Amino acid sequence: MPRQFAPRKSGVHRLACLSLYRALLRECGRLSTNLELVTAGGIKDSLRPLVRYRFENDRNLLSPPQVANGIAAGYGFLDLLRSCSAGSAQSLARLTRTFESMTIQADETAAKRAKFASLWKPPPAHRQKYLKHVKEIRNPANYVHDPSNPRVLQHPAPLSSIKSGVRKVPNLIVTQGIPVLKYPGPQPVLLNRVIIKKVKWGIKRFDQHRALDDLALLAECEDEWDDILRQKHGVREGREELGWKQTVREVDSELEQKLAATMRKNTELSKRLWDVVLAERELKEKERREAKHERRMARKRAAGAMEDVSLSEIIPGQA
Repeated sequence: MPRQFAPRKSGVHRLACLSLYRALLRECGRLSTNLELVTAGGIKDSLRPLVRYRFENDRNLLSPPQVANGIAAGYGFLDLLRSCSAGSAQSLARLTRTFESMTIQADETAAKRAKFASLWKPPPAHRQKYLKHVKEIRNPANYVHDPSNPRVLQHPAPLSSIKSGVRKVPNLIVTQGIPVLKYPGPQPVLLNRVIIKKVKWGIKRFDQHRALDDLALLAECEDEWDDILRQKHGVREGREELGWKQTVREVDSELEQKLAATMRKNTELSKRLWDVVLAERELKEKERREAKHERRMARKRAAGAMEDVSLSEIIPGQA
């Protein structure tokens, strides 16, 4: 079902469910006070928590058949509670059987969960990085940043702050006129949201531009009609005003200026992102040369140590 037709967003549906919820809680209280037999059996302390749990668990249902079946089951249970309060032995037996089956089902569910918990194994090492990335995505604190100084422009970061110890050079890509700095690895969810939002904004402005083009034809006809009224019937305005077509053109011109400002902003951003790419490449090459030099020196030191060991074995007196 489309999200705009979600039952929980309907005022009538919410009022009906709230009325049923209050009626069930009220009957649970009456049943607990009127029947000591049921109270002694332990049903009293389980009625209201079960009602609350069922309504809380089903509040996000979207399927109309499931919603209808849930409401029908709620009213059926309400009738059963009222019959039990009235002292019906048949209803009391039915309620007892219902609770016994629910208890058996709960025990089976607990046993299955305990079995699955005993079989659980920690994720393998190659999945740790991905799981950590998912946790960071779900943490809203990671999305907080200063708009005047975006995190992407704070690169290149020093090598000591990179957890993997290896610098990854990003690529500058342009999608739908939007510059994006793409680093190797999974693309952040926040970046996807920003791109989708900007693309939708561009589509909306383009649709407005086409609507204004269609409106300009109607505005031209309105101007012709005003000219006919002015020339043949002497209908004149008290002050000179812009024509219909000119007004539409001015609105379209303002829209074009906004689009041009957005394009200039994207162009400036792409230049700054390209500077980040160049800086990352330079640091990557510098770190590669330093690492290569360090490996060469390590091999020389190892070779010198091996020579010393060989000499000490050949000439024991010089050891």
